[in-house]
Amino acid sequence: MNSLDFSDLIDMDDDLANTIVTRADASAGCEQPATRAAGASAPALLARAPFPDISPALPAFGPSFEVGGALPDIQFVTVDNGRFYAHRGLLRYVSSDAFGGLLAGRDESIHVPEASAIFAIALHVAYGLSCAHLTNITLETIESAVNVLSKYGIPPQSFAAPNMPLFQLILSQASYYPIDAYALAAHYGFQDLAVAVSSHLLAYDLSGLTDELCVKMGAVHIKLLFDLHQTRRNALKNIVMNPPKMHQPHLACGTREQQDLTLAWAFAAAEMAWNAPSSTSTYMMQSTFERAATDISCGECRTMLKTRIQEAMEEWSAVPRTI
Repeated sequence: MNSLDFSDLIDMDDDLANTIVTRADASAGCEQPATRAAGASAPALLARAPFPDISPALPAFGPSFEVGGALPDIQFVTVDNGRFYAHRGLLRYVSSDAFGGLLAGRDESIHVPEASAIFAIALHVAYGLSCAHLTNITLETIESAVNVLSKYGIPPQSFAAPNMPLFQLILSQASYYPIDAYALAAHYGFQDLAVAVSSHLLAYDLSGLTDELCVKMGAVHIKLLFDLHQTRRNALKNIVMNPPKMHQPHLACGTREQQDLTLAWAFAAAEMAWNAPSSTSTYMMQSTFERAATDISCGECRTMLKTRIQEAMEEWSAVPRTI
């Protein structure tokens, strides 16, 4: 089998779908186990399926929403009367329990207790479709959608890999609500996502962690976050405490005169070591040391200063920014 078309999955049962995907993987040279649990290969399947781009002319989950040439064959009606048209074959394949048992029969219209904003996210994730166009999304809504995925037998962890819609959706909230996004990722075992979100927490005051957040993220991810901050603070101290080298002394600037630069650096280093956060930027580092040495008139001293600042910036840039 050279390719796998989505339309082939629309009406097939789970065993046949598993067989086809296993053969497709084998022909591509992928090592696979002899059998698969339902839903286990969903991400790989979705990556190969020719999903159309979402556009105003072809709204996702509308009655004319074609995927691989196939029209929807199931309608979901949410508690707020939102209507979503989907494909029974795909949902049965990505779910381990026929979408919570809702697809065990042949009903063409099914009522679900979720709000449309939550159900929309869950379906987009299950189909591997971007959620970027969805509006009024909050972390609370996203977390509810994650719970909906679990409720309907779709393993969220399998859909939270880097570059997948759920990963990108939660990460898009990290700039605004970093600690909440981190707690969500930690709670549901989205490790790659927790790592990515942690880079947004370098300026976070860990003393502000609430008991609720600590319980949600768990001891392991609390420690990882504290270790990240401590590692960066220690690295910053070690970097800034190393002053510029002295140049060859001469009549205009001897060893004693060069102590002025060392002293200026020491004062700036002490300020950074004890007051600068682990989120300190290289620009802040550069400006702090340049400002401290404004009275240094020796050209060679200023060259040594410039060299050391550049080295310090490179060393600081190399310090890990994630857990």
